[in-house]
Amino acid sequence: MQVKSEITDLIMQYKKGDNFALERLMLLTYQDLYRLALGYLKDRMLAEDIVSETYIKLIEKIHTIRSDQSAIGYLRTIVINKSFNLLKKRKYEFSAEIEWLDASQAKESTEEQAYVRFVLSTLDEAEREIMLLKSFGFTLNDIVEKTGYTINQVRLLIDKGKKNFFEKYHK
Repeated sequence: MQVKSEITDLIMQYKKGDNFALERLMLLTYQDLYRLALGYLKDRMLAEDIVSETYIKLIEKIHTIRSDQSAIGYLRTIVINKSFNLLKKRKYEFSAEIEWLDASQAKESTEEQAYVRFVLSTLDEAEREIMLLKSFGFTLNDIVEKTGYTINQVRLLIDKGKKNFFEKYHK
């Protein structure tokens, strides 16, 4: 309870123009918000970004916070919403790109299919393996089980593989 009221007090002080209060608030809440974001995103850099964006949103919306409102609840809600939005965005982007890859492979043009196979062959072996497994409909957990990589390694290889594939494909 002591920490909650201290956080609320710091926000109210910042609203009154005390910039040092914001710094103290960040020091007091950073670890909690970071762990929360990391729990959803499973990526340290993304979690750090989400916490930074949370503080920016707090600064932008500081005038809307009431003194009786739970400040830590407000900050945690921002972290959760931003984390979910990022996860939805990444899932959508990946799905759209894999659908495009599948459509490219399914085209009747043998020239096109040969070019897609060529571009895939230029990828790193691990990237190629992960990309093919994902394009064949395997879930992340299936890929982890089949390859022995960690879930974070699989995500990283998918991201790198997509990036490298599309860069090489559009050359």
